[in-house]
Amino acid sequence: MRPVSNEKRELIIEAKKRDESEKTIMKWVKNTSRSSIGKIWKLYRTTGSYQPKPYKGNNRKITPQTEEKIRQTIKEKPDITLQELIDELSLNVGESGLSRRLKKMGLTYKKRRSIQTDRKDQTL
Repeated sequence: MRPVSNEKRELIIEAKKRDESEKTIMKWVKNTSRSSIGKIWKLYRTTGSYQPKPYKGNNRKITPQTEEKIRQTIKEKPDITLQELIDELSLNVGESGLSRRLKKMGLTYKKRRSIQTDRKDQTL
């Protein structure tokens, strides 16, 4: 979600300086929640600024070097499971996270049938 614009932040600060309630401010400043108003006011009281804090993002758990190790391991053992891959490479990620990363890397796993069946013989 995007941070509240500076224009709206200024309106909120000015209204709070006049002791307006969050409920009243919500009517004037559209698409702003009560909690956002409170957080902006608290930020202003503690720092003296209403500028949003910079977004730092998350650290990647799977680095490009780890991706290369994953590719090599899958190449050597194409039938390895997600959990076996996590255990073998000591990855700090869950199965669902690894699955998403493999899809982004363009690697998919499709089971192969050990016995080829004829479509005519299949029953539903």
